[in-house]
Amino acid sequence: RRIATAILAAGAFPRKGGEARALLASARRTVCCDGAADAFRRAFGRDPDAVVGDCDSLRGRFSRVFRDPGQDDNDLAKAIRLCRTFGWRAPVVFGACGGRREDHAIGNVFRALDEGLEIVADGGRFVPIEGRTAFRVRKGTPVSVFSPDPSARVRSTGLEWPLDGVPLRNLYCATLNRAAACRIVLESDRRIYAYIAFA
Repeated sequence: RRIATAILAAGAFPRKGGEARALLASARRTVCCDGAADAFRRAFGRDPDAVVGDCDSLRGRFSRVFRDPGQDDNDLAKAIRLCRTFGWRAPVVFGACGGRREDHAIGNVFRALDEGLEIVADGGRFVPIEGRTAFRVRKGTPVSVFSPDPSARVRSTGLEWPLDGVPLRNLYCATLNRAAACRIVLESDRRIYAYIAFA
């Protein structure tokens, strides 16, 4: 799998040898949030296609820097806007989790969910679902579902603990499940996030 556009936030950089790192390296273009550009250059020996943010943590000199000092949004939101401006559709987000600030990680996850964007981390990926989506996985793969809207009606096929009729009143209500088959199907009438762990 090769992705068209990656956004690299300034959380934990994908680890060497992992699936997230390989996906990030294969992206046709990469937009870095502020100081993540320095980490990208160190890891891959090349510059990102764009750097965006208030640039308070940017150390190196880069040719395509889009400074946005506004404090109403975080750097991930600024990167998403930049992608939209250039017509770079459905970017995949890396570096949204980990790092020194857990509150940033939670904010990044739900900011990306609002935009319907996938997040790839070292342990797995967060996939936004609205409607019906099927996944090929290994049996036993950890799966969690997060619904910010408690009125969401979620149905599942192929999970150890089916979600049909389970009220998702809190974000943790459908976490820590696992695949009981090699194909799982999730369906929701509201946008939810499915976390699918890497094998």
